Amino acid sequence: MSWMTRSKKLVATVALAGVSLALAHTAAEAALCVWRKPDQDIKRFFPGADTYKTDFRTPGGKRAAIEKRIGARLDPDESEFKFYRIIDDGKQVGTILTHLGKGQYGAIEVVVALDNSGKVKGVGIQRDRERARAALRSGAFLGQFDGKSVKDPMEIGKDIKPAAKGAEKPSATVAFSVKKLLVLLDELG
Repeated sequence: MSWMTRSKKLVATVALAGVSLALAHTAAEAALCVWRKPDQDIKRFFPGADTYKTDFRTPGGKRAAIEKRIGARLDPDESEFKFYRIIDDGKQVGTILTHLGKGQYGAIEVVVALDNSGKVKGVGIQRDRERARAALRSGAFLGQFDGKSVKDPMEIGKDIKPAAKGAEKPSATVAFSVKKLLVLLDELG
């Protein structure tokens, strides 16, 4: 085998290894969702609140119960969840949770604000690539979640209407994200 042939094979092997590592890295981070605008969201959902603290929770022995309640498996990387406890004048006034779900055209990053009783104070979308973006982010759609609790079905066609005709999948993704976060708060709270 010539030096040139060996060099080409080595370059091809390194390139494939790099692609494999990049794909593995992407898959491992698929369900992770960072909280992109804490100051803005606190001001929007908890006017007057001055700060937050991050509370890390692991599903541990409650993983099976969580999966049963949400009707789906937790993603492999969901071994630790961040609960952002909102503080106003030294007292906790609520919690913000984030979730990344798969929409029709890519990831949808959902932010859910909950009061101390576990009811939804508001829902926001940080990022998405949906065609029905305006409808998905509208107050008419997101406002349907206000006041909901873990006891509500949070299903398109039951207690939530889709954001727009043809936007059933992204609407269902948002509804599932809200339900999942309510269950996580209820189980791990």
